[in-house]
This record gives sequence, structure tokens and C-alpha cells, in this order.
Amino acid sequence: MLKLLKIDLKKLANYRAFWVLNILYGFLILSIPISVIEFLKWLKASGVDFDRFDPMKIPVLHFPDVWQNITWVYSFLKIFLAIVVVISVSNEFSYKTVRQNIIDGMSRADFLISKLSTVLLLSVGSTVLVFLTGLVSGLIYTSDLADASILEGSEFVLAYFLDLFTYLVFAFFLTVLFKRSALTVFMLLLYSPFEYIVAAFFPNNLEFITEYFPLHAINNLIEIPFPRYIFREIQDYVSFSAVAVVLFYLCLFIYVIYYKLKSSDL
Repeated sequence: MLKLLKIDLKKLANYRAFWVLNILYGFLILSIPISVIEFLKWLKASGVDFDRFDPMKIPVLHFPDVWQNITWVYSFLKIFLAIVVVISVSNEFSYKTVRQNIIDGMSRADFLISKLSTVLLLSVGSTVLVFLTGLVSGLIYTSDLADASILEGSEFVLAYFLDLFTYLVFAFFLTVLFKRSALTVFMLLLYSPFEYIVAAFFPNNLEFITEYFPLHAINNLIEIPFPRYIFREIQDYVSFSAVAVVLFYLCLFIYVIYYKLKSSDL
């Protein structure tokens, strides 16, 4: 597996887009907490009226809220890494390197494993960065660390990993279907609103079915946390049923990718 990963990374190392997108993604991960605090400071300095409530006291980056807050926000950035996956896979078809690899002795299963290894590496690397960002943010901004439970709610980081990994595999799946990077990125961007358009036509008694659509299921792993700050009830835990549905789709995507690679003339 490590040998296959090294082969795939050697190909990616020559793509400028790979470095640009990863650096931009990392910059956004690190800058968002700083931007949030600066925005709250600006609100306070501007005298925005919250019924004499200090906006700096909103515990957006305090333990334990920080884990769900940042993972929900960061889940919107996964498109950057998805484009990296699309470029990686589509170039294999465009430049016929996948065919050459198979001629040289790599099996189709090996090709699948090499790409999944890269997807896994991107997902693990991003998750580690998110965890460290959340940890440092919480340590800096939590007002009373003595009473804070630092790791309470950190299961959202694992949910973020599953969210990201499944989405990147979904991007891999679409690329194998369409093979061209521009078309695949277009379909990737179009698919999420397509799900919502389809969902709008479901009658009220069947709306629950839409929650099992692929991207709906992925998004259900981490529910939006911010209504709690206007005293509305939220889901502040990771649902086991949501995890089960996403794992089903993850296995389905990998199976279809393998079937398509096995049955196609590469």
C-alpha cells in the first residue's frame, strides 16, 4: 500500500494545482478562527447592540463548542481537496498513465488502492490539521480552562474525517464516470443543488427519504451548531444512523469504482 501511495504522490508532485489547492486549503483552515475573533472584536468596537451583551462572550471557539463549530464550517471547504482528487484521477485517463501502469504490471485493484491511499492521506492530514486548529483555538479563547472539558465533543473531528473521506471518494467516483476534470468538477458542484431541487418535489410525507440522498447523508454527520446561540435546540452529537448511512455510501462508491475500472477499456 505504501509503495502504491509513493507512486501516486510522485505523479501529483509535478502538478502545480496540487500544491496551490492544498496550500490554499491549509491557509483557510488556519485563518478562519482568527477571522471569527477579529469579526467579534469589530462588532464590539463598533458598538453593535446585542442588548448590552458583549459579542466576545459568545463561546464560538470555546470548549466544547469549538469542535462542532469548526468542523461544520470546515466541511464547506472540502471542495478544494475534491478538485485535487479530480485532477489526480482525470490526468490518469487524459495522459493514459493508468493504461501504461497496467501494461507495466499494476492491476486495476492496485490502481484503485493507490488512489484511495492518496484520498486517505489527504483526509487524515486535513483531520489532523483541523484537530490541532480546534485544540489551539480552544486553549487560547476558552475563558476558564479549569472547568472546561477539552475533548468533550471532539467526536465531531472523527465525523469530519468520515465526511471528508466519503466526499473525496465520491469525487473519485464521478471522475471515473466522466473522466474529464472540467466536466467532473462541474457535475460535483451541480450535484448538491440538484439533490435539493429533487427534494423540493417530494410530498411532505416522503420528505424523510431525501435525508438518505448521498450528499444529504454526508452533511447530516455534522448538524449546523450556531442556532444554539439564539437559544434554539440543536443536535449536538453525531448520529449513529447518519454514520451508518454514510458508511453504506462509502462502500457503494468504492465498489462501483472498482466495477467500472474492471469492466472499462482503459
